[in-house]
Order: sequence, then structure tokens, then C-alpha cells
Amino acid sequence: MHEELLVLGVKVAASTVWEIVRDAGIDPAPKRAATKLDPALLAQLTTTAGEWATAQRTS
Repeated sequence: MHEELLVLGVKVAASTVWEIVRDAGIDPAPKRAATKLDPALLAQLTTTAGEWATAQRTS
């Protein structure tokens, strides 16, 4: 909700949003189950991140 307000140009602290939501009786969303990446996708992401880090060090 905080980010949505920022997009609209409304500047408000995240703690203020939390207080408003809590006072309205809205409970936090349940924790999401951990998502597991496909091993092939994880390998590709790891390689890409390593290549990016190497390029950053050499430039």
C-alpha cells in the first residue's frame, strides 16, 4: 500500500500506513510459502550475476 501511495504522489511513512491498516482491523497477509526456482533457471541466474559482477570490477 505504501508504494501505491507513492505512485500517486502521496508521501507518507510506511509506519503511518501500518498504523492506519492496523487501526482499521486489517490483519497482515499470511506468510508466503518459499518458492523454489527451477534448477536450470537458478543456474542461469547465478551465471548472469557472476558475469555482471565481473564486468563491474573490470570497468
